[in-house]
Amino acid sequence: MRKLLCSLTLSALALTSVGGFAATKAKVIKYVPKATKGKPYGKILTAKKDPSNLVQFKAQNHLSYAVNQKILNAAKTAKKGGYVNGTIDTVPYFSSWFITGSRNSVYPYSMVGHSPAAGGTTNITTQLIPLVTVLLYNGTAVAVYDPTAANDPQGDDISLVAQSPIYDATTAYPGPPSQTGQFEDGHQRVSFRSTAAANWHTQLSATNSGTVWVQFLEYNYGEWALACCDSNGNDFPVFEINTISNNFEYILQNEVPANSTVPIIVTDYLTAYDGYSGGCCILGYHTAETGIADPAGVLVWTWATFIPNSAPSPFGPFGRSTMVLSHEVDELVNDPFVNTNVSPWVDGGVGFAQANLETGDVIEGMAASDVVYPVTLNTTGGPYNYSLQNVANLEWFTRNPFNGGIYSWPNTYTLGQAPHPVGCTFQTVNCWSYGQGSAGFYFGPPY
Repeated sequence: MRKLLCSLTLSALALTSVGGFAATKAKVIKYVPKATKGKPYGKILTAKKDPSNLVQFKAQNHLSYAVNQKILNAAKTAKKGGYVNGTIDTVPYFSSWFITGSRNSVYPYSMVGHSPAAGGTTNITTQLIPLVTVLLYNGTAVAVYDPTAANDPQGDDISLVAQSPIYDATTAYPGPPSQTGQFEDGHQRVSFRSTAAANWHTQLSATNSGTVWVQFLEYNYGEWALACCDSNGNDFPVFEINTISNNFEYILQNEVPANSTVPIIVTDYLTAYDGYSGGCCILGYHTAETGIADPAGVLVWTWATFIPNSAPSPFGPFGRSTMVLSHEVDELVNDPFVNTNVSPWVDGGVGFAQANLETGDVIEGMAASDVVYPVTLNTTGGPYNYSLQNVANLEWFTRNPFNGGIYSWPNTYTLGQAPHPVGCTFQTVNCWSYGQGSAGFYFGPPY
């Protein structure tokens, strides 16, 4: 712990000089340009994971109206109950539609992979991009948060991500039917169990460009601040989301990833606040934007922070290891272009209404026992306790089947399978029951 600004304290996982991060982990080190002006935020923030006033950051669509309409209109060409494979230069995807509600509203959607009914394996390349964060105060480095350093005894964040259930093919999950394989592949096979061919798979591979990126954030420019509190009762640093979003874009513009690749930017420990609203904290998001390598196509990518198991987490079990990444990757797979609208619903913490197919947001506000799905794997550094997030299935959004479906995974009981109360009109408290767990759910009109 180091004193900061006399009256504030800073807890850091790694407190080293700028040269102290693991330079040997990559072939090349590149730097994001430093800011030259700004002002300090000026107060300690109160931390809350993914608050409602930051919902606009959680999933971002930066595509033109024409591109969005092209994607949505193509989805509507699928035969009822069928699928069409996408043709835009982007990550492999398929599309379809469903009808929900008394108004017979048609909701088109697109998902990563290829047609479930056609079967076969679709291989998706993901590119892990480590981003080291150097916190500056008056131009002096006071802390380094490095995803290529061994922050847990079992190894560094990047290597632990690459060995995690997101990529591991040996992890066993419950059904129905039971699955053995990668996290995303298992979830999609359960969601489309009634229509998918037996040999249908969507596999992710982890690649690394060989570059470690470094960003320098200055306290006096408001690029980072302090929030309260971690599990030890200490203030902890957070970075400004608009600043880092610009830095993410700088990195992608220089990496020039193919549109068929999914970049995954990984930071260590740090979460984000909004310097305009003061809201805190965002732990990750996923985005669709105009392609960089091919501007006629679409690039989809995500950022997630990795909170090591050995760190004093500000959010308890939430956010540990790959929990945030599993949340963001699952949402990216299920809504890569961030343009799938659904009938309105209220999240598991009954915090705010949404009308999108965000599979992780449905559950993240519930109790930790409902949110976190633990998996222990043998890594090169020894057994490691990974955290994944339970996520909502497609049938939770389509409400088909309305009663008795499997609405969540891997824990199929997080969103309860019990039928709704007889005569439920969603005008009474008893109707906050679409999925039990630690909170209820409400679907707004059209019902």
